[in-house]
Formats: sequence, structure tokens, C-alpha cells
Amino acid sequence: MTVRLFLLLLLPLLVCCVPRPAVPPAAVDALGVEMISRAKARALFGSEPLFEVLLTGMDWSEGPLVLPDGRVLCSDVPRNRILQWSAASDGVYLTNSGDAADDYSREPGSNGLALSASGELLLCQHGSRRIAQLEAPLDAPAANYVSVADRYRGKRFNSPNDLVVATDGSILFTDPPYGLPEDGERELDFCGVYRVDPRGTVTLLTKDYSRPNGIGLSPDGKTLYLGNSDGKRAVVTATPILDSAFTLGEPRVLLDGAALVGELPGLPDGLAVSRSGRIFATGPGGVWVMEPDGRLIARVRSPVPVSNVALSPAEDWLYLTNDDRLVRVKMNLP
Repeated sequence: MTVRLFLLLLLPLLVCCVPRPAVPPAAVDALGVEMISRAKARALFGSEPLFEVLLTGMDWSEGPLVLPDGRVLCSDVPRNRILQWSAASDGVYLTNSGDAADDYSREPGSNGLALSASGELLLCQHGSRRIAQLEAPLDAPAANYVSVADRYRGKRFNSPNDLVVATDGSILFTDPPYGLPEDGERELDFCGVYRVDPRGTVTLLTKDYSRPNGIGLSPDGKTLYLGNSDGKRAVVTATPILDSAFTLGEPRVLLDGAALVGELPGLPDGLAVSRSGRIFATGPGGVWVMEPDGRLIARVRSPVPVSNVALSPAEDWLYLTNDDRLVRVKMNLP
């Protein structure tokens, strides 16, 4: 049975677990966890999943990242800034995160965030159409950047969206057009997935995705996961990495959500991979939790689209950028 057919048959039968509300209750009363593989889902989220709304009021939240000191960052892409949250305080972490004018486009700011192999903040900048590195300490951020990659074969990227750092220091990223101005001229006639190697050389890994978006790697670095945020081909795929040059093999579909587009909010977008290899992929209706072979464990249900996810270093919290807010759900890992 395909994952797509399984989802269609499964949805009416799913048993919803009512979450224990956190503050404020009104913000989380529609969040929950659907236990698809009951024992595994309960081991992850407990019998009464706990949700907390950490930040609200963003135009469109993206790119959650947990810093080594426990602070959580997320991009507010339309407002061209990064916010931070910690147990002690919250507020604006960085302005002009896209290194562009606020009216450059509808989404001029940063999107995906990551830490480099040496611990610097990396940003997918819609406005400047590049991967950039923050030229300031994490605890004293300032809008000073150095370009890591901004072109492929002399042509500017569309608007780099999400990224992941491999164990060799390579940066892999996706490049859909979502951050371009409506009247902007694209220099590339495709949406690519790229690698920036440790020397700074940019190579195209694939241009076979119409809207490549979320990206992740398996713990052993041998599988590339991609989310395609196209309603006509709303899939999450797993592709073998064949060699140290990141040559890709044939992709296989882990999740096909095309039949659910329009029925449930959201599309395949960001994703995260746990140390055990489980995949937390956004899609129609929330976050789909899967084994590496695509077997479904649970769905973190949301009434509004989830753009991206991140796991805390201890993997005891799952963070969701959830439309206009940052949310987390408690993880009860063995």
C-alpha cells in the first residue's frame, strides 16, 4: 500500500490525543498528536502531549534553530528580522536579517538558519539571494555578513530557503523563488538543490524538484531528505548519497501528501532528523513523524501551516515555526 493511499484510509480512523494545555490555553487548544503507531508515538510524546506557545505576533515564522546555550531563534521573514526566545527572556535578536531593504519583496528576510561546522550562524537570505555567515558573535549579533555563496555559474540564486551542514563542513541548501519580488527577474530558470563544499565551490546536486524547500541528512550522512512544497507534487523524498562529492542516486517518496493539499493546512516544507534517524517533516495538517523507511509514527496536528521544525540538542523538545508563532512540544524519548 502506498503512503498516499495509507494516509487517505487512515485519516478518518485516527485517534486524537487531547494535549494538556499550556499558557495561553486558547493558543494551543487545537494542537495535538495523532497516534498512528501508538506505542512509538506514546514513547515520543507521552499519553498527554504538552504544547507551549513561546512567541507570537510574527507575520510568517521560519527557520527555528536552538543555540548551544539553549536560546531558540526563528526568522520572521516578511519583517526582515530574527527573534529569540529563552526561559529568561525573548525579543528581537537581529534586524535586517536578509541584508536587504524591507520593501525588497514580500519576504525580504532570512529563512533557514543553521550553525556552521565551526559554530558561526549561517542564514538563507531571501533579500540578498545568498547563503551568508554572520560576522558577529552569537551573543552579540549585528547585521554584518559575509557571503558564503550567491551564484551558480555566474547567475544569482533565486532565494535560498533552507540548509543543512554535513559532517565534512559542506552546506547543502534549497533555492525556490519565494523571496523574489513579484516583478523580479530570475536569473536561473530552475529551482535547484546545491552544495557549497568546504573550499567554497558551488555544485548543483539536482534540479528535479519544482519547489525544493526543507532539507536534511540522515545521521550517517548517506541519505538526503527533501520536502517539495508544490501542491501538485507535495512529497518528502529520501535520496541516497553515493560518494564524497554528494552525487545523488534515485529518490524514493517517503510521504506523498498531494491528495491532502487543500483538505489540511500546509505543504511539505521544513524537516528535522533525530539521532535515531526518525524524520519530522512538515506537511498537510502539521508535522508527520516517520521512520527512515517511511512508516508513519504520528502526526503533530496543527490548525495552521507549520513551516519548519527543529529538535533541541537533547531531543527533549520539538520546536515548530507555526504560521505567526513559535511553538514547542515535549518529547519523551527513551
